[in-house]
Order: sequence, then structure tokens, then C-alpha cells
Amino acid sequence: MSALEIAGTVVLLSLVPSTAVVLLKGRWVLLLAGLCLLFPLLWYGAVAPASPSSWWARRFYGDDKLRRAELFDERWSRTFAE
Repeated sequence: MSALEIAGTVVLLSLVPSTAVVLLKGRWVLLLAGLCLLFPLLWYGAVAPASPSSWWARRFYGDDKLRRAELFDERWSRTFAE
């Protein structure tokens, strides 16, 4: 197996857990864009704040982090709504 094939396999395998995390975080737009061959968006969605109403936020976020997620969500909602 060549180094290029190994690198491709590693990238492909890293997308599976990233996709699961983005799904649990409720970031549907990032999930759809990431699955449409813009796969770096899946990695971004895995580290971006979760949607405040998602399972991930309810399970892992305290009051402080939930408020930051709400501010993040409001900012992005305004950006795409205009």
C-alpha cells in the first residue's frame, strides 16, 4: 500500500466519527454540505459549538457553554437570514 493510499484511508476513516458528532450536535447544514464532498466542513462541525437545542448541548453543556452556543447560533442565523 502506498503512502497516498494510506493517507486517503486515514482521511476517510476520520470522517465517520466527525459525521456522527455533527449529527448529534444538530448542525444539519454543515452535515449536508460535508456529505456533498465538502468534507472539511465535517471536521469544522465536529469542533464548532452545538446547536442549543441539540442532544449534544443538553448532555454536555453547562449554563456558560450553552449561552455561548446560543450566541454563536444567533450570529450565524442572522448571517444567513439576511
